[in-house]
Amino acid sequence: MISMMFGLKIDNVNREEALRYIESFFAENRFHYIVTLNPEGVVIAQRNKDFSSVINSADLVVADGSWLVRALRFLGEEIEERVAGIDLLLDILRLCRDRGLSVYLLGAREEVISSAKKRLEEMFLGIKILGFHNGYFDTDEEKRILDEIRLLKPDFLVVGLGMPKQEIWMNHHRDLPVKVAIGVGGSFDVISGNIPRAPYWMQSIGLEWLYRVLKDPKRIRRLSFIPRFLLLVLKNKLGIV
Repeated sequence: MISMMFGLKIDNVNREEALRYIESFFAENRFHYIVTLNPEGVVIAQRNKDFSSVINSADLVVADGSWLVRALRFLGEEIEERVAGIDLLLDILRLCRDRGLSVYLLGAREEVISSAKKRLEEMFLGIKILGFHNGYFDTDEEKRILDEIRLLKPDFLVVGLGMPKQEIWMNHHRDLPVKVAIGVGGSFDVISGNIPRAPYWMQSIGLEWLYRVLKDPKRIRRLSFIPRFLLLVLKNKLGIV
């Protein structure tokens, strides 16, 4: 079942159901990409119709954020639960390890992505991470990255370039010989240990974003998305265009 918010499709799935969909994607011989949508993405999509189209073209869109889940229900839409992007990522990586599927990591700073690779290899012993590259590249370097991905043909591509860049990038490169790609934002920072994950109680009440801001003040500008998102929701509820 599909829920809608401001013209954006969101799959009404829980974490277990999302993983079942992804398992089926790996069985198909084509490119699929997953969007983990949060309030920031919803706000960006309202003024960037290309990004809105990219979201609606995704093979799976999950509600990544307690604020998003609450807003959907407030607007009368059905939604199973929050599916945190980092949790879904770890579920998919576990599946890759268990099924012998290969992985490529793209994003973050060089020291972060290198550390994340090592941590993942410790977390999922035997996982096949074929390669990785940081998220800072020019046009020439991007061509080399794409050539490497085409050569390695990983089953799973993890893209941490930040929203909306990562989603637009995945959509633009649907010709890659990859079965599943997912945009993971700052998850590499958490996996590497560079930024600790919020305590569970903060996750459960929708304050994980605040914890990340407190740990990484460079993210403070992103706080403006919360009131903008809430205003969008309220105006929609009141029928104000």
